[in-house]
Amino acid sequence: MPEIPALTQLTTSLNKIEQTVQNQGTLIQSLLVRESNIISQPAVVSDIDNGVHHDTGSFHTTKHLVAVLESPKIFDTLSVAICWILQNNYGLWHVLYLLDDFLLINNPYVDATRNMNTMLYVFNSLKIPLSAHKTVGPSTSLEYLGIILDSMHMIAKLPDEKLVRIKDILYSYLNRRSCTKREILSLVGHLNHACKVIIPERSFVSYLLTLAHSVYHHVTITKGCRDDMAMWFKFLSQWNGISFFISHNVINASDFHLFTDASSTILIGYGGYFRKRWFQGIWPDDFIRPNEESFSMAYLELYPIVISAILWGHVWSTKRILFHCDNMSSVYIINKGRSKCNVIMNLVRRLTWCAAKFNFVVHAAHVPGKENNIADALSRYQMKRFRQLAPDASPNQCTCPPHSEILWS
Repeated sequence: MPEIPALTQLTTSLNKIEQTVQNQGTLIQSLLVRESNIISQPAVVSDIDNGVHHDTGSFHTTKHLVAVLESPKIFDTLSVAICWILQNNYGLWHVLYLLDDFLLINNPYVDATRNMNTMLYVFNSLKIPLSAHKTVGPSTSLEYLGIILDSMHMIAKLPDEKLVRIKDILYSYLNRRSCTKREILSLVGHLNHACKVIIPERSFVSYLLTLAHSVYHHVTITKGCRDDMAMWFKFLSQWNGISFFISHNVINASDFHLFTDASSTILIGYGGYFRKRWFQGIWPDDFIRPNEESFSMAYLELYPIVISAILWGHVWSTKRILFHCDNMSSVYIINKGRSKCNVIMNLVRRLTWCAAKFNFVVHAAHVPGKENNIADALSRYQMKRFRQLAPDASPNQCTCPPHSEILWS
């Protein structure tokens, strides 16, 4: 069977579009190849014994099933050839596609109308039909793959009707305890479409996919899954559908003057520093310790990272920030966006909420014995040492949110 593009391919395509628009310019145009007639032609029934028999008679196929299976691969091969021709014969280098949808991104200093006419000429020369109502541009704003792209303001927007539909579908799941595999896959499809704009939420779509891999027809919706859906619903209810293009460059937290640390001694505390602003705190009395020791340390490291996102996330908009952690569990949890520990998941959901709300992405890398002196001094309440390491720091600390607001509930 030919390869059919996975859900993630659509997301990857949007990432590449954002990156190319950021690098090249503001004028974009879209083309859609008209649906091939080969898929909709009736099959030739040459023998009355062919087909599926039932008590009431025989049923015969009216579609070319082989064509249906082969069409994605055929379109992809054709699209690759078209892009090669446009790039090598006509110098149109920034042509992107997904199957039969094409997008041309122009530098603002070139003649975009001429490039559009060149594309139309190539398609006409190759006798490839185009959908007239889907041929758009050149423009600074158009809809491509179901997402509105605005290259003047560098934003992607989920159309209003799709946002409303996804909220309605999510709401119908909030109090359910089970559903069919088809229903969960339909939900995943809608959420995956939203994730083309809401990048931080992708980890939760991956989790829903693992539920859909069940061998049973009916899928149990766990409490953790319902919590994820509730977070999705709350976010979408407050969101205007717009997201700024996130930079493809990853910034080290230290280069961003961002440091966090948690003291492994439970009697001390945690701290964070960002561009002269800082916070510190003692572990709360009602601190809930996960049973596993490795995840306990992961919880400690994640705690000040979440606080920093709550306090300063609004300044991180459109950034990809790489945190250095000396605990492998912390790295895995941040990058995966999941944890088997329910207590840690409450932190992960809060971090994801901040990332989606303020439009940034968090990554993590393992660095054994990291040098993190400023935040280390804060977490240990070594204020003299902190002032020596950060003489320009604000005289007063930022007020930490209460423990109940740090955990998602």
